Amino acid sequence: MKKVIFYLLENQTQSDESGILFFEKLACQKIVEAWHANQRVQVACQDQAQAERIDEYLWQLETDNFVPHNLAGEGMKGGSPVEISWPQKRSSASRQLLINLQEQFPEFASVYRDIIDFVPTDERLKSLARVRYKLYKEAGFNLKTIPIICA
Repeated sequence: MKKVIFYLLENQTQSDESGILFFEKLACQKIVEAWHANQRVQVACQDQAQAERIDEYLWQLETDNFVPHNLAGEGMKGGSPVEISWPQKRSSASRQLLINLQEQFPEFASVYRDIIDFVPTDERLKSLARVRYKLYKEAGFNLKTIPIICA
């Protein structure tokens, strides 16, 4: 059965010194977990700047948490196990898990069995997450929400 896990951020946090936001850092943790579980991952970013922040953050991880990844269009044919894309640079490679960082519902969601999405604390972004939640449900996904207290 297809499923979406929404991580509901419980309190407001700012970006750290690297400029990465808490939910982006959480997404990177989920990327590492998926890689360790031998899953191929598509990370759908809002824009190129966000994709580059995620890419840079993944390169900064400790050796034990290294994740082979690339930005869409880079690397070998078929891409690495983790590919980071944005609307203007979409991947066609098959992957098991979609980590959605886009504000809008990903129109290509139906090709994934598992999706991770986020509900930030910002009211505008929270409202957009509610729309995505409804659209995932209409598309036949099982939905689960997990509250996360931002550190």
